Amino acid sequence: MVLWSDKAKSTYLEVIEYLEYKWTEKEINAFISRTDGVIIKISNNPFLFQQHKNDTLIRQAVLHENVSLIYQISEDQKLINLITFWDNRQNPTKLKVK
Repeated sequence: MVLWSDKAKSTYLEVIEYLEYKWTEKEINAFISRTDGVIIKISNNPFLFQQHKNDTLIRQAVLHENVSLIYQISEDQKLINLITFWDNRQNPTKLKVK
């Protein structure tokens, strides 16, 4: 089961709003489809994407060169919590995942 945290919901909407100023509708739809596809992949194989720092249960999926999805896998691997959508151009020390 995949759950969206409030922060994941808000940061996803922020990314889409930003893209509306910079990209075409076709590119935005492709990004949304890619995001949906990655979430499906995560639900089928939670450990598919790169481990984030030293925590094996927190993972980072790159959706675009500028945007990553940070998510956490529960201990029993039955729950995946989408934590945030992250602008990769930001200072990584600002990313708080816990």
